[in-house]
Amino acid sequence: MIKTTENIKHIILLTRVSCSKQAVEESTEQQLATCQKYIKNLGINQFEVYTLKESSSRGKRKEFQQMLNNIKKCDGCTALIFTKIDRLLRRFNEVPELDKLRQQGKLQLHAVKDNMILTKDSTASDIHRFRLLAADAEMFSNRISEETREKILICCQQGRYPGLAPIGYRNQRNKYGLAWIYTDVQKALLVAEIFKKFVEGNSLKQLAVWCLKTGLTSVKNNPLGTKAIIRILQNPFYMGQFRHNGKLYAHYYERLVKEDVWKKCQIRLKHNRENKE
Repeated sequence: MIKTTENIKHIILLTRVSCSKQAVEESTEQQLATCQKYIKNLGINQFEVYTLKESSSRGKRKEFQQMLNNIKKCDGCTALIFTKIDRLLRRFNEVPELDKLRQQGKLQLHAVKDNMILTKDSTASDIHRFRLLAADAEMFSNRISEETREKILICCQQGRYPGLAPIGYRNQRNKYGLAWIYTDVQKALLVAEIFKKFVEGNSLKQLAVWCLKTGLTSVKNNPLGTKAIIRILQNPFYMGQFRHNGKLYAHYYERLVKEDVWKKCQIRLKHNRENKE
């Protein structure tokens, strides 16, 4: 790799690990070590470190965007140093913004392990190679997403819920190492009582007061208001089914209420909505 510090006013060492922490990723420490060695060989002592803990393929990349905004505000050129293109991005639609900063002389891209430096004077061949690597990174990300969706679908078809357990249950691995959902005995009894009391005629406000007195809280330990109680009453998980992507699947975890009780609750909830109670 050609090593150049010409016109550079600011150095950023970038590391990134995704929220999902795929096993194939380099750790933050590995990325830091590689980039620090590269910067040392350039004879540079001062640099800024950005450690991003975000997915590069899902949602808004707030930390990444904040870094780019800071680069735009800097006088002169910023050298952005990272290990590989897939640590920088995995969405091809981010390439134009980086390209614009590069063409303006505001940004240099140094991909250490990809043996690449992009500047405003880079050749068409180098730019083409960068775009190919960016496209490969996006394809790899899409393939991971596709495989994840397939695994989740298989879980659903096997009656295993691919998410966080609702109030009254807890996520835990069984003796075979398989992710499973068990009842939280104390909370499960209270949740079952909510259904029973609602069928017997207790109002949502009365149930909220009752939950406060019994100490039943949300998964995040927040008090249960009427909206949270409605979500509990509407959740088919408690009677043996769960929703995923708009479809209902039967599960094999312990049920807290009978199906007929759950259905009676839905009838009363519908009556409440229609009469704005």
